[in-house]
Amino acid sequence: MSSSPPPNEALVELASVLGEDNVRTLVKTFLRDFPASLKELSGGDRKNRHRIAHSLKSNARLMGAYTLSDRMAALEERLGSDGGPDVNPQDLMAIKTDFDRIAGSLRGFAGL
Repeated sequence: MSSSPPPNEALVELASVLGEDNVRTLVKTFLRDFPASLKELSGGDRKNRHRIAHSLKSNARLMGAYTLSDRMAALEERLGSDGGPDVNPQDLMAIKTDFDRIAGSLRGFAGL
């Protein structure tokens, strides 16, 4: 299966350091793991949801998905403060929309 060049400057820079094949592997892992992590955000304890939001924030930034990363940073901050609003269905829908917006170009790069 053929793949396209890195779809954004963040991945171009990462590929210049790690090599495109290694970055493709990271992208494939992100694409594979994101849906399960999103599902985990809707349940479990608050501390775990905070950890997941932090991880997704960092991983999205690494992928060059800055809108998604910013959304996850706001959620991480909310979940990290006592009494802050919890994850709600609107959050989950917005996160999924942000992910869907970048997933196609990431899949093209990864050759999926």
